[in-house]
Amino acid sequence: MQTIKDLRKNRTEDYVTNIWLAIMKMDTYELNLLLDNNNINYEDIDKEKFIDKLNETFNKHKTFGDREFYLDLDNCEGCNCNKPVCKFIGNHSNLHYALFFDIKKNQIIDIYHCN
Repeated sequence: MQTIKDLRKNRTEDYVTNIWLAIMKMDTYELNLLLDNNNINYEDIDKEKFIDKLNETFNKHKTFGDREFYLDLDNCEGCNCNKPVCKFIGNHSNLHYALFFDIKKNQIIDIYHCN
């Protein structure tokens, strides 16, 4: 598991890493700036609705005392068999949710929740 500090220290900041960091910080403003406005429907919904959906998850975690997420890079054992998935784990609650990032040439072409 990596904290925000770990991720900043150990990785070169690039587009994908910056999005991971924004999610880890529960920062919808930053996500709105970073995510593509055109050409991409995240989870088959537009960017604004996708960010609203993430914000609901952030607010749920905040009610459990989480102020940030840790990142655990794992493999999906279900819907995306054996593909990498990002598990975001509450820093206080240890509750988690997973997002699959479909990435081509360091560009995100889709993001969706993974069960």
